[in-house]
Amino acid sequence: MRLFEEFKRQRRERPHAPAFLITSGDRSIPIDWKAFTDDIAVIALLIDQYAPGGTIGLIGENSYEWITAHAACLFSGATVVPIDFNLQPAEIAARLRTVGASALIYSSLYVDKAREVGSLLPGLTVAGFGTRKTDVYLDAIRARIAGGEPTVFDRESIDTTKTSMIVFTSGTTAEPRGVELSIRGLEVFVESASAVLGMHAGQRSLMLLPLHHIFGGCTTYLMLANDVALGVCPDFRRIYDAVERFRINFLFLVPALAEILAARIEQHGPSAEAALGSPIEWILIGGAALPRRTYEHLTGLGVKMITGYGITETTALYSIAPVTGDPHVGSAGKVAQHPEVETSVSPTGELLIRGPNVLRRYFRMPEKTAQAIDVDGWYHTGDLGRIDEDGFVWITGRASRTIVLSSGKKVAPEQLEEKLLGLPGVREAVVSGEGESREIKAEVYGVVSEASIRRSIDQLNQQLALHERISQVVVRGEPFPRTSSGKIRV
Repeated sequence: MRLFEEFKRQRRERPHAPAFLITSGDRSIPIDWKAFTDDIAVIALLIDQYAPGGTIGLIGENSYEWITAHAACLFSGATVVPIDFNLQPAEIAARLRTVGASALIYSSLYVDKAREVGSLLPGLTVAGFGTRKTDVYLDAIRARIAGGEPTVFDRESIDTTKTSMIVFTSGTTAEPRGVELSIRGLEVFVESASAVLGMHAGQRSLMLLPLHHIFGGCTTYLMLANDVALGVCPDFRRIYDAVERFRINFLFLVPALAEILAARIEQHGPSAEAALGSPIEWILIGGAALPRRTYEHLTGLGVKMITGYGITETTALYSIAPVTGDPHVGSAGKVAQHPEVETSVSPTGELLIRGPNVLRRYFRMPEKTAQAIDVDGWYHTGDLGRIDEDGFVWITGRASRTIVLSSGKKVAPEQLEEKLLGLPGVREAVVSGEGESREIKAEVYGVVSEASIRRSIDQLNQQLALHERISQVVVRGEPFPRTSSGKIRV
């Protein structure tokens, strides 16, 4: 599935079908494919005029305008750099300076931040969605198109193999790296996921995950390519309202959002269908492991839960569980079934992948690139796991987090964290090796008393092997800080 050609097909064959659904007061307003691609064409022509083939930063909340600007960058031949809106202006400026950005596009919510970035980078062109100055430029472009000037959609093809995106890793423990990705890698994600998820025209979902993260961006293009109308939900705290209003068929979520949705549904009814008036057919969880508690919570509300696994460097793709059949609860889904993608496990148990979805390189980091991609083209994910006889992936830990005890025995902290999350009242847990002895330490946050948590961990210790037992326990009074993608910041 070629994205550019798919957008042209939608423009030609389904011009009045809804691509997006937005709210206006108490109404849902559709934006059809004709209007969507017209807007892409206008912005792409503006890019061609003022930043041809340039590197362009993009910052803003989830919105129709954000994905329109992103698509315009891709199709015009520019390189787009999605920016986390939680970053401080100095951090944003540093990233844009690193990649040599010539422009920054922003939403009105981040006008002050964007202007401060502009003051730190005097040569940077700064332009916002919906500003009067930008509207003047866009109106002039629309007049040229109305006069017969060709647009990006009049082109026969585009180069899908060059670097089209530089996505900075969200990183919980290290400095982020600029990951160079191509449109072809994005297409491979779309092709792989489309083959197992069975989406079709007429269905509805939400553009909910942060678009500056690879999982949110990839799933948005996946749904658009499959004719799914997207409700725009810029605030995850309104997830229940958006699911109910837009009558969503399925969702892509991270575990934290899934748990929020489950709690909201329970407040309104005994099942998702009873609470919402229509069923949620399935939810695919990515971005982090699906806790058993969350799985049981939502399946108990009548929602089918499936999983996927991938990282920024693999354009969000390694494995996806099919909607039909045994989901292999606890797995990270089934390895990508794509003719151009190969998956494997190294002799040390590390998950490997190669194909066009793998990063082209880390931006100006040749040493880091050589460490990550071996001479045979295999990308080393850094995650430990296995692939079973049915092709399902089971992740056992992160190589960099493996605890090596003074006895020489190894412990995967992720496995202990999953056990801790199964204890009554425990909501978050981080396990680490402490000090020179590398004894096991657990830091937990719960909704029951500290004494109750400590008793539960004492009981858990009796069930663990001696080398796995938790020696130190710290009970937090508040949740852990998280990255903007919802991961606990280790």
